[in-house]
Amino acid sequence: MKALMTLFWRLAIFRAGPEDTPYSPTILAVVLMMWTGLQLVVGLSQNDVPAGLLLVSQWLALGILLFSTLVLLSFKGLAGRWMQTAIALVGVDVVLSIVNLPLLAAGVLLGGASGGLEVFYLLLVSWQLAAQAFIFHRALNVGPFLGLAIAMMLLVLSFGTIATVLPSVLVPAS
Repeated sequence: MKALMTLFWRLAIFRAGPEDTPYSPTILAVVLMMWTGLQLVVGLSQNDVPAGLLLVSQWLALGILLFSTLVLLSFKGLAGRWMQTAIALVGVDVVLSIVNLPLLAAGVLLGGASGGLEVFYLLLVSWQLAAQAFIFHRALNVGPFLGLAIAMMLLVLSFGTIATVLPSVLVPAS
């Protein structure tokens, strides 16, 4: 497990690529379970949104990301890279979610996000976008800016879909 987390950290800091990730459906299942557990922790730390609804929205966003990745890889004739790319994308999200846990704890202790915490949240989202862009750059054999454009496009697609399908996640009831 330590070697896997080290690999995900190396992916997050651009020192490894998705090609360094093992091709293993078992590892993907384990990483998805870890990701789900972390999303549940995040959901429980949110006062305004029920954890189940937040978890559904996160799974929807992840489904869009992984399915779109399969479509893009297939379009380029590289569908065989999907497993490693999916593990890399989810693994980086796991590592960055772990990095985010102290910020969530501070937000709970402070009774909500303050201006300083929101800056760190923005930095983490930017870091995640950059890591995803790097993974797309390597997996799809495209330039780094096209990798960033893909990551941003998928973020907007996910956000738009969640806003349409589950608007209560974005505008919690008072």
